Amino acid sequence: MDFEPTILNKVNKVNSFKDRLNEACNKSSSIPEYGKGRQVTIAKMMDVSQEAVRKWLSGEARPRANSVKKLAKILDVEYIWLTLGSDQDAVSSYREASERQDAGLYAFVSYIVNAGGSVAFNKDSSDTSDLMVIQNGVMTKYSVTSANSYEGGGQQFVLKSQTPGVQTVCAVKYDSFDVAYEFVHVPFEIAAEHAKSGKDYIINNLQNLKYKEK
Repeated sequence: MDFEPTILNKVNKVNSFKDRLNEACNKSSSIPEYGKGRQVTIAKMMDVSQEAVRKWLSGEARPRANSVKKLAKILDVEYIWLTLGSDQDAVSSYREASERQDAGLYAFVSYIVNAGGSVAFNKDSSDTSDLMVIQNGVMTKYSVTSANSYEGGGQQFVLKSQTPGVQTVCAVKYDSFDVAYEFVHVPFEIAAEHAKSGKDYIINNLQNLKYKEK
């Protein structure tokens, strides 16, 4: 049985890393002004070449995660802010998402925050949602599910029955990017059907995004 999907949106690598890096450098008392030894200073602190730093500052390249963490420490800024960009409330949401160790949930929070929404994590056991989202004055509860296995190009999800009003979202990862997802809404009835049957929910072929039962 096939189902037509509802695609909420996708999150790709954020392109404004260089802007946040330059902003942090401008505010740091330990980093010289641009044109007065900034590249040299950062290169020495990071133990990398000046050319690497030049590319980071110009947006031609982006450092790996470990280097970004080191930069954040040197510049005395939040690693998550330097990586994704957000205000302090969003940083708290990102931190809580990362503590749950679910990359799909983390990416969904990033998508919502960058789209201008607000996020609050559910700490009440009275319903099955992971988080509450307020966007354009409307509150929606979501349960976000990441794939539990990958097989033959498809991604398999274990769905659970949801409390009425809670929306199920599958975080479908693109293998060719570090942080890139499609967020696919699963209708309430279909989530309940799969939860009852115990069948994996499989999404094959990201280009066509067809749902198939197994």
